[in-house]
Amino acid sequence: MTTAERALRLAGQNPGSPVPCPICVAGVKGANLERHLAKVHGDSRCADEARWRGPERVGSRWLLGLAVVVAAGAAGFTATSGKRDDRVILGSIGLLAVAMIAWGAVGWGARLFPGQLRVDGRGAVLRHSYGLGRRRLRSVEEVVLGSAWEGRPSGISGNDDSYESVDVRVGAYLQLCAGRRRITVHCRNAGVVRTTWTGWQQGRKRKRLDITLDAAEFVALQLALWELGVLAPRVAGGGDGGPQ
Repeated sequence: MTTAERALRLAGQNPGSPVPCPICVAGVKGANLERHLAKVHGDSRCADEARWRGPERVGSRWLLGLAVVVAAGAAGFTATSGKRDDRVILGSIGLLAVAMIAWGAVGWGARLFPGQLRVDGRGAVLRHSYGLGRRRLRSVEEVVLGSAWEGRPSGISGNDDSYESVDVRVGAYLQLCAGRRRITVHCRNAGVVRTTWTGWQQGRKRKRLDITLDAAEFVALQLALWELGVLAPRVAGGGDGGPQ
C-alpha cells in the first residue's frame, strides 16, 4: 500500500479527525483530505511507503570514536616505546581533527553521511556509515516522541576567548524502540504529529539523533507505524496523544 493510499484510508476511517497531508504535511480534516490532495497537489508524488533516505549522524560518531582510539594508541605507543615518530603523531592528530570537523558539521546539518531507513512488517533497519553499518530492530515495540535540540555558539565570548554554547530546538524526533535497541529519527518540520496520533510516549529533549528525514518522509514513517499498529489516530476533540 502506497503512502497516499494509507493516508486516504486513514482519512476514510477518521473523517472528523486531523490527518497529516502526505505531501505538504499540513493537518487536514479526514473528510477533506482527498479533495485537498486533488486541488492543492494535483499529480505531486508522495514519499515512499517503507524506505527513506536522509543524512545520518551515526557515521560521524563512529569516525570520531575511531580517531580517539587511534590518537590514544599513538600516545600509548610513544610513551611505552620511548620513540618519537612524527608521522604517527601528526597522522593521529590529523585524523582526530578531521573527525571533529566532520562531527561538528554533521551536527549542524551537513549531509556528509547519507543514510537509509526502512520500516515494514519485518521491523526497522537503519543503514549508516556509507552502507558499512546497520542497526536493526526485529519489531517496533514502542514509539517515543520528543523535541530535538542542537548546541550552537552563542556569540558571547568567555574569559578564555572561547564561545559559549546555547541549546536550540531543531524540530522533533520519533524514537523507534525494541527492547534496549533504538533508532532515533529526526525531522526539522514535524508538522502535526502530536495532535494526530496516540500511542506514543513522551520523551526528553535529545541531541543524539540517528537520521534526519524531510517532512513528507516523516509523515510516511508515521503512516507506516500506524499500519503496523504502533500508532493510532487521535479522536477528534481529544487531548494530547502522550501521557499527561
